[in-house]
Amino acid sequence: MDIENLMGREFRCKRCGEIHRVSTLYIDNGPSGEIPLFLRKAAGGKNKILLLADTITWEAAGEKYGKLIEKEFNITPVVLSPEKEKRVTARESYLPAIRKEAGSADIIVTVGTGTVTDLGKITGEETGKPVISFPTAPSMNGYTSPVAAYIKEGLKLTIPVKPALAVFSSQEVLSNAPMELIKAGFADSLAKAFANADWQISSIITGESFCSMPYEIVSASEKEYMEKGDMLLKRDPKTLDKLMEALNLGGISMSIAGKSSPASGGEHLISHFLDMYSHLYREEIFAYHGLQVGTGVIFSSLLYEEMKDLSAGDVKILLQETSQEYGKEFERLVSLFPTAGTLLEREFREKMRQIMILRESLHDKWEDIKRKAFPMVYETEKIRKVYEKADIPLHISKLGAGEELVLDSLILARFIRGRVTILDLAGETGILEKVARKYVMGDYT
Repeated sequence: MDIENLMGREFRCKRCGEIHRVSTLYIDNGPSGEIPLFLRKAAGGKNKILLLADTITWEAAGEKYGKLIEKEFNITPVVLSPEKEKRVTARESYLPAIRKEAGSADIIVTVGTGTVTDLGKITGEETGKPVISFPTAPSMNGYTSPVAAYIKEGLKLTIPVKPALAVFSSQEVLSNAPMELIKAGFADSLAKAFANADWQISSIITGESFCSMPYEIVSASEKEYMEKGDMLLKRDPKTLDKLMEALNLGGISMSIAGKSSPASGGEHLISHFLDMYSHLYREEIFAYHGLQVGTGVIFSSLLYEEMKDLSAGDVKILLQETSQEYGKEFERLVSLFPTAGTLLEREFREKMRQIMILRESLHDKWEDIKRKAFPMVYETEKIRKVYEKADIPLHISKLGAGEELVLDSLILARFIRGRVTILDLAGETGILEKVARKYVMGDYT
């Protein structure tokens, strides 16, 4: 699939018949000489640039890129420092300082990873300014994605934004990225099979539109590096390039879908839950987003395996035998995240609407779900071997979370978003809590 020919284009998909758009115009991991040329085109003759970084990414690459373009552009650096936390995370409290300088800028240039990129894209969306992304690590797929994640009023939100107009990667910068960020990108990239399977499930249950093209894109790219976790640990340039390419393709797959579904399923909700907890109760996150997602992938794979041999008759019986105490679950959520009460209530209402649809239709649609969604995911043992080769944590407890929090994250994470995932199928059939408790007790380690 020639992705380059799709960039900056709108086209009708031969698979689903829908119109898809890819807004990103240019992705380059080559000579830095291309950067001023592209910026001149993007600026349309204007020359004011907001250069956004944090204290870590400024030192890693921000100052370097600033010097590269300062001869031709009027640069205003915005370097974020941590506020009541050990490192800058994507919190709404950082946005006012960025907005203040963005008003007079012609372009926003982000130098960083997930946090800096998402804060820059949110500001770009608000102000109508184009965003150019300079990644400092192959850690996530948000550089080219049409969404941004941040914490607002205590809830981790994912909102639609314009993708970066261009992404410029430096092999030298990526090779020197912290190893935990490289591993995070690797773990996060392998969540895509599970995210697409969850999207397929949602489309069957709720009628949400589904397209196979995003899954085909990420599946093809995974084969280039999936078995090479040991080479990533050695910072092999070719493997790092393949990982970065796959992450950018993951972002483009979201642009094609017009939403985060091809890259974010139940495994991401578990990570978001942990981020929300860290925001309220800790000075730092448990681990980088992708590493948290990696543990969510393991848990999701366990749920798929637990349910793969069920018949439609089995599902019907389990639905009849399982009664949920949704009120108590919502109360538990609000007790954990009191500042997010209003936003949680909105998501919870939508989730209840979808759960009613799920409970009414799951029995009739079960065989279709098994035929279309279940073959998309990897078996747990396969994921284990791939992650172990890259020295990636396999269990949430390895990230520093206690047993009670681990259990809460596995059982309650499904309620922080109003969309259907494998967590809901398992929850409504009584399988989620059973597997979660065994997981916490170490039965699957």
